[in-house]
Amino acid sequence: MKDTKFIIFDLDGTLIDTLEGIKEGLNLTLKELNINVRYTKEEVKKFIGNGARVLLKKALKREFNEEEYNLYLKNYEKTQYISPFFKNVLDTLKLLKKEGFILVLNSNKPNEILQKLVKNKFNGLEKELFIDIKGERKEVKRKPDPTYLNSLIEKLDLNKENGFYCGDSIVDILAARNLDIKSIIVSYGYGNKKEIEENKPDYYIDDFKDVERIVYKIN
Repeated sequence: MKDTKFIIFDLDGTLIDTLEGIKEGLNLTLKELNINVRYTKEEVKKFIGNGARVLLKKALKREFNEEEYNLYLKNYEKTQYISPFFKNVLDTLKLLKKEGFILVLNSNKPNEILQKLVKNKFNGLEKELFIDIKGERKEVKRKPDPTYLNSLIEKLDLNKENGFYCGDSIVDILAARNLDIKSIIVSYGYGNKKEIEENKPDYYIDDFKDVERIVYKIN
């Protein structure tokens, strides 16, 4: 499969607009913990990118215990299904798959919650589109650590010259660099624009459909 082109996708802020669900789950958790703070979407956006534990720590502004963390996961699982796809995502993914690209979904969202959301939103199509779907697990370091994805690329016998990482934040730029593949960053996501521009992704796009234009340039 050395000549096969492949794209690894982030989920939150790239494929699906999960911000409202994350905000609702977080604020519900704060309410149940009797913490008199309610965050806006813009505030919660700044917490996203490094997984649920980092998000909760930033929101609480302190360390938390496992009971508090599990409460947040439980609440977020309730609220996440309101999350819609971003414009042109499904049609573009279907076209890329039809054209023979290998598609991978890699996220820092807790794996169990990720799997449920993907199944709910893709309604079975995820099995046809993605060769691998993984979120954060205890036994694997979260991105931008490249260990898991390097092992997957090696297992599939892929050539990194034919690969891209598509996401929305500095974490995804670093993940791409650590893998030694090109980065595609979407401007409509949750990443800090100044931080993204300073770190110079290979491609910075406003519309997910532009992924097609970029990846077809590979010889």
